[in-house]
Amino acid sequence: MTIQNPLIRIGQFSESAHLAIALALDLGSKYGIEWTTQRVASSPGQFESLSKGDIELAITSPDNVIMYATTDVNPLKSQLDLQLLRPIDHGLGLALYTSQDLDSVVAFEGVILGVDVMSSGFALLLLQMLESIGVDPAKVNFQDIGATPKRLVAITEGQVVGSILNAETAVAAEAAGLRKWATSTDISSNYLGTVLANMKGSSNKSTGPFLDMWEETTQVILTSEPSRVVELLEVHAPKLANDQYVGILQSKNFGVIPGDKVSIDQLKILARIRAKSCAYTPSERNLKNLATHA
Repeated sequence: MTIQNPLIRIGQFSESAHLAIALALDLGSKYGIEWTTQRVASSPGQFESLSKGDIELAITSPDNVIMYATTDVNPLKSQLDLQLLRPIDHGLGLALYTSQDLDSVVAFEGVILGVDVMSSGFALLLLQMLESIGVDPAKVNFQDIGATPKRLVAITEGQVVGSILNAETAVAAEAAGLRKWATSTDISSNYLGTVLANMKGSSNKSTGPFLDMWEETTQVILTSEPSRVVELLEVHAPKLANDQYVGILQSKNFGVIPGDKVSIDQLKILARIRAKSCAYTPSERNLKNLATHA
C-alpha cells in the first residue's frame, strides 16, 4: 500500500517561482510533502477561502494579513485568527505602470487607475506612489479590478489607464511598452511585498517541512547563476523563465528574502503607508503580535 504525502492547498494571486523550482528539483519528495495551488481572484476571496479551510496557506501581501488579522473593518467584516509564517519578497518590482498615452503628471487628472480593492495594501501603496510623483490622488478615479494579472489585462484592453503591477505582470508591462512612473523603493527601501500566512492552529506536520523546502528554494534562487534559475523555471513555469523575471527575483531591492523573519519594522512601514492615506492603521501591539520576530 502506497502512503501518500500530506497535501497542502495554497491560494495565490499569480504563479509562484518558488513552487515551480521546488517541483523542478523534486523537493516535495525530499521533504515528504505534496501541494496544489489555486488562483484567487481577490484578497477578500483569498481570506474567505483561508477562513473556511478551503486552502491551508496563502501567498499574499502582509498588508492583507494586517487587515484581516487586526480588525473587522475589512471586506469580510470579520477579524481572523491569522499568523505570518515567513517573508517571501520585497515586492518583485512593484511599480505604477500606465499606457504610453499618459505622458505627463498633469495628464493623471480624471483618469481611471485599476486596483484590487481600494482597501488593499497595494492600493494604498499606489496612493503613495502617486503623491511621490506629484499627483493628487483625489484627482484620480479608481476602479476595483481584482488580482494583478487582471489589472494588466484591464490596462491593455483600455478598461483603465494604469495600475500597480509586479512580478511577471511587470515584465509583461515592460515588454508591452507601458510607462513606469514609480516603484516601491520610492516609498521604502525595506518594503515587504509578499508573505506566507495561515490560520493559527491550522499548522500540521507538513507545515514545518514545507517551510524548510521554501527556504531551500529561496537559497537556490539567490545563489544560483541566473541561467540556472531560468532553466529550472522552464520546467513548470515557462512564462517566468526569462532573464528579466529572474533579475527581479535576485534583486536586492525587489527580490526574494531569505530566513523566516518578518520584523516589526517591516510591518511599521506598512502601517505608516496606511496612516498617510488616513486608512485603518493597526496599533503597534497588533503589529508585534503578528511579527515573527519583534
